[in-house]
Amino acid sequence: MSNPMLEVRDLAVEIDGKRIIDGMNLVVPAGEVHAIMGPNGAGKSTLSYSLAGRPGYDIVGGDILLDGQSIKDLDVSERAAAGMFLALQYPVEIPGVANMSFLKTALESLAKARGHEKPATVDFMRKVKAEARA
Repeated sequence: MSNPMLEVRDLAVEIDGKRIIDGMNLVVPAGEVHAIMGPNGAGKSTLSYSLAGRPGYDIVGGDILLDGQSIKDLDVSERAAAGMFLALQYPVEIPGVANMSFLKTALESLAKARGHEKPATVDFMRKVKAEARA
């Protein structure tokens, strides 16, 4: 198997000195979709926030690899530029901002951070429609 898109190795996370995740491993190959499920308090949000680099979620062990590169020591904006960011299941509505506009702005920011040209609106819409059908 080639490098997985996301790999979590022996991850340990603490919040305010309390261990929430201890020795977690996860591999998500490119092109696959995975769901993290469990009861309240199982660590799902802690995992998400830790992957995204949210302050206050202290990674005290293990590593997080994105496309084979460690992102554990990157700040939130650097992780987002690398392609790792948190999108909420039920995003907060911002009056006057459609979800498509929000997604396009996020994609444009990512392209800029990577030194790429921003995608044309028509290309963005085609890609969204194609991915929605997949």
